[in-house]
Amino acid sequence: MNDVVRIPRRALVLVGTTVVALLLVLALVMTGVVARAADANTVASPAELKAQQAAAERDVERAYEQANEQVRKVRALNLAITAAQADAITTKALSDLKALRHSGFVSLGQVLGLADVEAYATGTEQRFDQAPVSAQPSPAPVLLAPRLYAIAARMSELATQLSDQATTSLTAPAATPAPTVGPSPSRAPTPTPSPTARP
Repeated sequence: MNDVVRIPRRALVLVGTTVVALLLVLALVMTGVVARAADANTVASPAELKAQQAAAERDVERAYEQANEQVRKVRALNLAITAAQADAITTKALSDLKALRHSGFVSLGQVLGLADVEAYATGTEQRFDQAPVSAQPSPAPVLLAPRLYAIAARMSELATQLSDQATTSLTAPAATPAPTVGPSPSRAPTPTPSPTARP
């Protein structure tokens, strides 16, 4: 009745090593090390990088041009506000859009790893000022890299917000002076004739 099971030492070492290996693999999977190692990192060729850069630049410029055009079209309307107010709103909106476009190109330059991002942004702005995107034929579509897409999408979102804000300000009804509430001038009461009784 007293059966003793003998397990060879070699088998215990093998089981212990297997358990430790399984725990190590489980820990690596849980921390994401395996997923990051299995993730494919693609390095673009110089031609692919140029295509990505050109597409991202066009997207940023397109957002700027569309917002700019919207503000100018609304300004051309016969507005309820004074011309001076409309000019001030338009000038501010166009200035904000230019600053936004410059910031978009600076961000692109940073993501692309360019040495002088300010010079890149200024040069790109000048190039598009001379040949707007709307005047160029549409190139083949390019699927943007995630970081470049994020910049182009944010530029489009912010440019739309700026142009919508300017449109709202330009088309708001003119401010009319509010009527003042004050006491009305008092009149002296005038006696009313009382009816007399007739016999």
